[in-house]
This record gives sequence, C-alpha cells and structure tokens, in this order.
Amino acid sequence: MAKKGIISRIFGIKKRPVKIDVKELKKRVENNPKDLKAILKLGDYYSSKRKRNKAIEHYTTAAEICIEDGFINKGIAIVKKIATLDKKNPKIYQKLAELYMRQNLFGEATLQLQRALELDPENDEVKETLKKLSGTAEEHQTIIESLRADKEAQIASQATTPEEIIKEAKEQIRKQISNEDVLEHYDLGVAYMEMELYDSAIEEFGVTLNSRDFFEDSIRLIYESFFAMDRMQDAVNYFNTLLERPNFSPLQKGVIRFHIGMAYEDSLETVKAVEIYENLLNTGYPKPEVLVQRIERLKHSGQLNNLS
Repeated sequence: MAKKGIISRIFGIKKRPVKIDVKELKKRVENNPKDLKAILKLGDYYSSKRKRNKAIEHYTTAAEICIEDGFINKGIAIVKKIATLDKKNPKIYQKLAELYMRQNLFGEATLQLQRALELDPENDEVKETLKKLSGTAEEHQTIIESLRADKEAQIASQATTPEEIIKEAKEQIRKQISNEDVLEHYDLGVAYMEMELYDSAIEEFGVTLNSRDFFEDSIRLIYESFFAMDRMQDAVNYFNTLLERPNFSPLQKGVIRFHIGMAYEDSLETVKAVEIYENLLNTGYPKPEVLVQRIERLKHSGQLNNLS
C-alpha cells in the first residue's frame, strides 16, 4: 500500500488495519504477473508477518515492473521499502543511487552511495561514482535540504498546524519564483515528491506541463504522485480536466489519455483501460507497441469477461 505522506507519520496518524485476502491476491498475480497493486499488497502482507525474504521478493518484482515501464519514482519508493528490510545490503543503496541519478537527483544519489560505501568500504565502483558526482550533488540537494530544514523548524516550534507548515513553506518558495521559471517549478515538484508532499508536487507539475519540453515528464510525475497517494479516481478526474484545455495538441492529449488508461488499469477497472488503449491504437498513438503489450496483458489477465 502506498505511503500517505510525511505529515501523517510526524503527527502520529494511524491507519486502520486492512484485511488482506492472500489467496485472491496470489490468484490475481498468477493470472497477471504484472498486477502491480496485488504484488505490492502481498509484499506488505509478508512484511507485516515478518516474512522478510518473501516481502523482499515481491517488492523487488514490483520495483522491476515500475522501472521497466519508466516509472522511476514509483520504483524508488518500492526500493526504499526493500531497504528498510535489508538495511545491511549495499547493493540496495547502489540501486537507489542509480535510480536517483536517472531522475537527476544527484544529492539523494550521493547520500545513498555514501551509505553503500559505509557497508562496503572497498567498493571501487561506488567510490568512482561518488567522485563523479561530487561537483554537482550539492547544487541539486539545495532545494530538498531547504524544504526539510523549514519543515523541521516549524515542527520543532509546534507553532503551526500541519496544513500551515506546508502552506508557509510553499508561500516562501513561491515568492522567489515565477511561472516562467519552469525548471525551478520542476525541481521543486521533484523535491516535494521526495518529501512525500504529493499534492504540492502536483501543483508544481501543473505549472510545468504547460511547457512543451517538460510536458511528458510532468504528466508522468503527476500520475506517480496520485499513485503514491492511492488516488486513482482523482487522477482520472485531473487528467480529464486537462483534456478540456484548448492549449494541448492532439498528440499531447493522446499522452494524457494514455495515463487515464493506466489509472484505470491500476485501479483494476480493466475494461475501461482496454477501451482507452484500443482507442489510442486506432487513432495513431506514436507508441503502438506499448499499447499492444498492455492490451494483450490485460486480456490474458483473467480480469476481462467480455473481451476476447
């Protein structure tokens, strides 16, 4: 199950225990080996039962699915789960570093490599990568560190509510950047994702998606933010609102529809997902092989009763 955010952890908000039908989840994965939500729920179940190796096995599979599909931030979140279960394994931190570097989060990558080196001091590969990163890591870590420092100062003072903590931090940062500073908004959105402040991340990417150069990455990260909060219906509503805007090209709207399909797929509304993918396939979506792969996988997943 996706995390609900750093504020919940800080202020002690507890989730109600959720009953898990393990047999049903296993059946779902058997029918569809890429059923991400079922795999994650099984990982969470085994983790709660302290069956460490089984939990790691399922989390690893889930992470590989995300990374293969290009959803790196989703993959990072899952690999972090693995790290909590396998804290002494330097390869886990190397993997996190690799994923952070793919997202240009060099400061976070450096932290993970340092952890790996503490566990494996003779690892020349890690040493070499750290040396290459040393010139850029501090610059890319600045935003995240400033956000964390502000949040920690606010919490220490106990002078504000959780909502005010977020609002004040955002207001201070927004005073320093305009909507024309696309890269600044993008970096801030990524920083919010690292802090698990996903609603704030969506706001920032809502600015950057209006730039052609940042459009696809912004749509993808908005989707990942909704996924992290387990709010797929909200994702569908958000993307449908974007489809009403006149400033997006037909190609861009195709990308938006693809992400609506993925939101339906992740919420197990398989028929709707297939309908969207098939419609995109018939209207000339530029990556037909991706659509065909998803359609075939869903049709053979056992979740469709009325499609052949």
